[in-house]
Amino acid sequence: MKNNKTFRNSLVLSTLALGTTAGIVTSLSRYVQHEIRRRGYPSWEECHCDFKAQPVIFQVWYSHHEQRGETIVAQEWGTLLLNPPQWLRRLLHHSSQAIATLNPQGRYIERVTLSPQAAHQLALLLRSLDQNEDISLADAHIIWRREVLRVPRHIFDMWTRRLYPAHISAERIDTVQSLPALWDPHTDLPLPSEGPLLETPVGTRIDYIGWTPSQISYCTARLR
Repeated sequence: MKNNKTFRNSLVLSTLALGTTAGIVTSLSRYVQHEIRRRGYPSWEECHCDFKAQPVIFQVWYSHHEQRGETIVAQEWGTLLLNPPQWLRRLLHHSSQAIATLNPQGRYIERVTLSPQAAHQLALLLRSLDQNEDISLADAHIIWRREVLRVPRHIFDMWTRRLYPAHISAERIDTVQSLPALWDPHTDLPLPSEGPLLETPVGTRIDYIGWTPSQISYCTARLR
């Protein structure tokens, strides 16, 4: 008799726990779906992320950006995924959107354009912040350029990029096109990132997936 009562109590508690868990999961799923629609994230069919077709995907787990003089250097640590199956590609796309909606810090980057005028002003600002630099840029003609310093070659490896000001002649300054870039409002610096995100309209907001600016994807671009 006592055993039957204990069993019934355990059954009731288990049922309540399962019901509560199911309710939380359902509410969380509804919230995520609502946020994805509200933020205007692209659907799988509309998305231009690397997850859809790239034979090799570099999944960033952590990154570090720093200013070195006038140069912005980004080091990204991650995993090389070689020809992942279709189900994993879809999982990465949908997981990116779900995690971005649950990111408590709400960090994001913004698609901008660095014109030669903006390049000059930003280079002057970065130079003024670096106490070790003493070369004047007041009369220089400057544009921004991107460069890859290291590419990952192993399953767990690092990708290093930089964004730096380059001097050009005064005759060329009127023919130079602006450089599309991504801007991190948290650090108030541009990022040396490349990829399809640079093709989004100016002003597009792209939400972090993780904790650092390189943990972003086309999947979390607010396109609508």
